Amino acid sequence: MFRSLCGNLLRWNGDSTTHFYFLQIKSISHIPKSTIQEPSSTVDYLVNSCGLSPESALRAAQQIDIKTATKPDSVLELFGNYGFTNTHIAKLITKHPSLLLADPNKTLKPKLEFFRNNGISDPILAKILCADPVILRRSLENQIIPSFNFLKRFLHTNQNIAFSLGRTTWILHNFPKQNTTILRNHGVPETIISKMIMTQPRTLCFKPDKLSETVLKTIEMGFDPSSLKFVYGLCTLSRMKKGAWEAKLAVYMSFGWSEDEILSMFRKQPNCMAFGEEDQHSFEFLHEHTELDTGLYFQGLRKKGNMGKALKVTEDEFLKNYVVKYQEDLPQLLKIYQTKMGAIEDLPN
Repeated sequence: MFRSLCGNLLRWNGDSTTHFYFLQIKSISHIPKSTIQEPSSTVDYLVNSCGLSPESALRAAQQIDIKTATKPDSVLELFGNYGFTNTHIAKLITKHPSLLLADPNKTLKPKLEFFRNNGISDPILAKILCADPVILRRSLENQIIPSFNFLKRFLHTNQNIAFSLGRTTWILHNFPKQNTTILRNHGVPETIISKMIMTQPRTLCFKPDKLSETVLKTIEMGFDPSSLKFVYGLCTLSRMKKGAWEAKLAVYMSFGWSEDEILSMFRKQPNCMAFGEEDQHSFEFLHEHTELDTGLYFQGLRKKGNMGKALKVTEDEFLKNYVVKYQEDLPQLLKIYQTKMGAIEDLPN
């Protein structure tokens, strides 16, 4: 601080001003050091005690002002008692710095204890909270406990709940409970709803109007609501932006597929409509580069493999699973691949 003030003095002109600042410095020098709040104390604490990088600490310091280390130290000690590592703590505080100023006993500990008492192990809890520290700012009585109990109606065991929360924590926030009613009203059994909450919980976090619309669309496409394929179809459609379905249809149709054939494949392998623009190179080989009749090769693929997966694998996996694998039925396929894509010296076994 003294150097900073001296630096300021050099930028002032006039004896009276200089005399004034020297008087100020003299008076400051008599103040006990322990009572002077250094401007960098929050940043220093975030770096030295919480493990944040200097850049992250500077950003976090815009949100909080640590005047004394008493409460932050207690918060860090509490997290340590629940198995949080230094890495966990750094992630947690980087995302939500204000946790350092929360009351460790009244605000934080009851929530940590609730999760621990309900079968969420410390390592899993640390992973969940590092992904979504805002949970610790939610009301235990009004939000966390009711959401947890609602999940238990479908998932039955704490282990299943922990698995679901590991995929997304949205269901502990504003999970629209009427979405399960929408599914039930359209003939989706509770066993399927339970599996959906376990494996695809984000789909159930959509707004009810959007979910209802997508459920109807999925049923209209011929999916059976009582089957797991319905869940995969619903999840695929719900993630598509406006116009995406038509764009994907156009890709398939450009290779000679009819709309009925595409819908039939979609019902069998919903992932076939989950590809992005970067996956179209697989199509280009399958159709344009093979010089094979569409029906011959694609029909074989649909019977023997997962067409959806063909669009989402690496080049080596594609070669192994969709070229070499079909040498007996389509011996010309490998030769065409080598000719069009370049000679391949080391083929996968």
